[in-house]
Amino acid sequence: MHRRMLLALAPMKDVTDLAFLKTLKDLNSLPDYFITEYFRTVAHHKKMSPYILRSIDENPTGRPIYGQLVGHEPEYLARDALALMEHDCAGVDLNMGCPAPMVCRRNAGGGMLRSLKAMDAALGALRDVLPAGAFTVKCRLGYENPDEFERILPVIAAHTPDRVCIHARTVVANGNIVDAATADAWVRLARPAGLMIGRAALRNPWIFSQLHDRFQGRVPASPTFRDVLHYIRRLHERTLEMQERYVEEKHIHRMKKYLVYTARGLPYSFDHYMKRAKTSRDFMRICEDILD
Repeated sequence: MHRRMLLALAPMKDVTDLAFLKTLKDLNSLPDYFITEYFRTVAHHKKMSPYILRSIDENPTGRPIYGQLVGHEPEYLARDALALMEHDCAGVDLNMGCPAPMVCRRNAGGGMLRSLKAMDAALGALRDVLPAGAFTVKCRLGYENPDEFERILPVIAAHTPDRVCIHARTVVANGNIVDAATADAWVRLARPAGLMIGRAALRNPWIFSQLHDRFQGRVPASPTFRDVLHYIRRLHERTLEMQERYVEEKHIHRMKKYLVYTARGLPYSFDHYMKRAKTSRDFMRICEDILD
């Protein structure tokens, strides 16, 4: 039996949104906490994404949620952190891991790791304005190579964030936690305080309940194709609720964003036909024909 292991849903743009949070609740498979998709912090103050804010303001799960910021200018990070804390937010997470070239070119996300001085200033600004328990950091091992982490970690530690997530997918066992066995491997090798799961949760939303069972000495349940169909139906309903004005094409496009991950491990025909569906009716018919 393992010691208590925190489980978190990794933030993923466009898919770990309020609809997905609600679906996890519907399936009774919840992590211990959530982190939102990232809010961009820029000098010119603009309204924070109302769509992402809904994940905080309408969070139905009863589990804490942290708002994630991506940016590099200390004063504006502090400004937006204070704005997030005006919502029902457990805290603020600083993204120092995003590898997207567009983000890194602006010295944000993983790009912050190129300058220890700039990183130090950003971390200090957030620690100054956030209360104890409300400041977390997501960080890669380095910008060019993992050896950089020996210089990065002391800078992070100096500002005593309340939790640090190390994004090390390209260094240790691909870092993908996809089932109980890979979770066990992480625990044995790294002895972390917790595990953060992204893509695998979209493919298998029961992974949180499975890991809770595994860590408490119970045999995890194995979902069937019909369970996957039930998941897709619930997600279809939850994404529909998110649209103030229904646009069928927009609805199906968003469903496909989730299901490109779910398709892994399913028959090839599912991925092939699902991606080509044009209407909601055709989309669900394809899911039912293959999974029921």
